[in-house]
Amino acid sequence: MKLYTEDQDVAVHGDFETSDFAIGDIAFIVDMFADKVYSHKERAIIRELSCNAHDSHIMAGTTDIPFDVHLPTQLESYFSIRDYGTGLSDNEIRTIFAGIGISTKRDSNEVIGCFGIGSLSPYSMTDSFNVKSYIDGVCRTYSCYRDEDRKPVVALLTESSTDEANGLEVSLSVQGKVCEFSEEAANVFRFWEGTAPNINDKSVMSAIEETRDEYVFKGDDFALASSWGKMHARMGNIAYKIPDELDEFRTKGYLKFDLGELSFDTARENLAMDDKTKQAIKAKFKLVKDKLATVAGQQIDALDTPFKQAVLAERLRQGSLGKHVKANLEKYDLPEPSKEFTYFQRSYRHTDKATSSHIPVGDNIKYYRHKDRMQTRIRDYIKDHNRLTMVILTDEQIAECLIDEDVLLDLEDLPKVERQSYTKAGSTVKTFVFNNRHMGWTDSDFFDEAELTIDNDEIVYIEINRWQPQGTKGVYHSNNDVRRALTRLEKCDIDVPRVVALKSAFLKTAQFKNGNFIDLADYVKRELSERSPKTYYEYNVRQFDVFKKMDKLIQHDDIVEMIWTVEQHTNSEVADWLSALGKDSDIKMEKDTMIQDMMNEFFVKYEMLTFLSDWEICSTDKNTKNKIANYIGGTVREN
Repeated sequence: MKLYTEDQDVAVHGDFETSDFAIGDIAFIVDMFADKVYSHKERAIIRELSCNAHDSHIMAGTTDIPFDVHLPTQLESYFSIRDYGTGLSDNEIRTIFAGIGISTKRDSNEVIGCFGIGSLSPYSMTDSFNVKSYIDGVCRTYSCYRDEDRKPVVALLTESSTDEANGLEVSLSVQGKVCEFSEEAANVFRFWEGTAPNINDKSVMSAIEETRDEYVFKGDDFALASSWGKMHARMGNIAYKIPDELDEFRTKGYLKFDLGELSFDTARENLAMDDKTKQAIKAKFKLVKDKLATVAGQQIDALDTPFKQAVLAERLRQGSLGKHVKANLEKYDLPEPSKEFTYFQRSYRHTDKATSSHIPVGDNIKYYRHKDRMQTRIRDYIKDHNRLTMVILTDEQIAECLIDEDVLLDLEDLPKVERQSYTKAGSTVKTFVFNNRHMGWTDSDFFDEAELTIDNDEIVYIEINRWQPQGTKGVYHSNNDVRRALTRLEKCDIDVPRVVALKSAFLKTAQFKNGNFIDLADYVKRELSERSPKTYYEYNVRQFDVFKKMDKLIQHDDIVEMIWTVEQHTNSEVADWLSALGKDSDIKMEKDTMIQDMMNEFFVKYEMLTFLSDWEICSTDKNTKNKIANYIGGTVREN
């Protein structure tokens, strides 16, 4: 890739004694470039070696052939990339893998490389790695390693004839890095364009495809999802985060740039914010915004059925993307039927049955052909599928609403409801039931005497000893904790169970072992897990309260946007509870720090606010408000 450099304007007049530029300790320089440059070492190795493989395919004219990527596994703890490009001669191997800053790619914008340090990236994790070069029927195997002075050395190990295709294979041992390489491979290749590499890990391939499928709106120079997120600048199969101050979409997606359009740091991890790069990003945003409506109409009209057109139009209306697509997408709504149809919708606590004449489209919606006497199956099925909408249509409604046949499902395929019958009455035990409305003064007041029938029905229990719960698994440790847990279940729209108290001795009996008992803590975690969101928004609530108070005093676009974002991404009670359980819960939610990042960026942008206390920032004093408003470029709100 051609590097952008400012034109030099230096004139020297006179006869001066000059000195040549000197190169210091090569071992230190290699340490600096190979070990100190990259903040994400696994990602750097995958990215740099993959870019080299891609460039080699371009130079060899083999871009239609995928290169091979081997990610480490528990049994094969090595990472390797085998390309089918030009291969390298003995001299080229020694020059490239035992040199620094040597590149033959700086005169072309057809290839990605330019710095001449990518081949050293394996040294960021190991002191030695292997290289095989296949060229013109000869295979040479080399060991690249750091000698006793830590200088890079290339040693030819073997040379033999081969009938394998030209190319290069670089491999290194990465013991104990299976998860890290899988995660970073997905990060690198989700933005890859052209022929995708062969990757040995199917889960990584699936993760890449899932990410790509999120981009519902694509053009020649952009791809956008309907969800909120960060925009990236993609250039030469490498994606760089666009800084917030230049991000005009705040949507998950990327803009495409030609090689050489943008500047970046030595590690290829971030953009270099020179004037050329800033102007290129601003120009690209303007170009894309100007044609979004046109491209949206073209993409929708290109679909072959009204149903597919309605689905895409609905996706383009959603989230952050919707406010940027300035097009009349309502015209793609499906026709209404002559009679209202029935639909079932599951919330956290119950199933709603209703009728409507407006056909919903989008995610979490399933369409079924109407059949009589199916309500029991429908309700039993949907109770385990939160946020699902089941639309039930007659043949006439299907035709009127132009529903595609291939999306219609058969109600007969829903699982049959298994009804359990008990011919033998269960045994009974005298015990106690937890009283959630306790108003007494002693621990025993929390419990009421009851008779417990033990059969196959699930029984939620707590173990007690001298009226004190035997705390377990982070959910409760005292009677008040049990009461709070039951109250919180209500807030989560989870059925509050009848909780029986069992003495420790009873837990050792056959009646207990043969019964269908579940500890309250396990019940809570099971019900929460069934309703667990994929994402949990982690941010400092106290710090956000400061922004809410500031918003009442000062009008500022960044603060308004931040508050609006939090309102759109508020954690559910379920998510907050799971987060509080932490290590006591096996449920993993992906933490999203978008909100915290926005707050941090605000204080970086207006750094002087960090020298003030929260009370001073939120002061109602007129002079203080005016000073802060002037500093951040806001306007004091009138009382």
